[in-house]
Amino acid sequence: MCSAVMAADQLLPNCAFELSDAISLSYEVKANHSRGTDYARFAPAFAEKLGLRLETSFEVEDVSRCLRTGGTVVVLVGAHKEGQGLFTRGGHYMAVIAEEADGRFAILDPSLSPTKYEEPDRKGKVEIKNDVIVLCDHETLASQAIANGKVPYYLFWRQ
Repeated sequence: MCSAVMAADQLLPNCAFELSDAISLSYEVKANHSRGTDYARFAPAFAEKLGLRLETSFEVEDVSRCLRTGGTVVVLVGAHKEGQGLFTRGGHYMAVIAEEADGRFAILDPSLSPTKYEEPDRKGKVEIKNDVIVLCDHETLASQAIANGKVPYYLFWRQ
């Protein structure tokens, strides 16, 4: 749900949608589960509450399209092998907020820590910009996005 707050902040900077609001909305639409958030339930309610347009996608190219047209994306990433994943050891939502001039995605990772991407299996695979932005190329993001029947990309725009 942190990623939803990050997305709201990017799209509607004057919006007062906070983590407590995301948690309340998640409970209201029965999207909050012990194993995490059911974004298939949460995203439409989030979009409606904030007056956003929502699309879902399985294609990383749609992330670029969304960002180029003023949107923000929430992506579901996960570990593709037991306990191994670039961004997470399980499942995790992050906000993709921009595409850099060199084509890399700028990502807000709610679980970013000073040493997260210094671990041996993560080192050198992303760049950290200004201590808060994770930069990665399209192929890297696509390789970490979870599909397995779940939508990995939630695209949001102001209406």
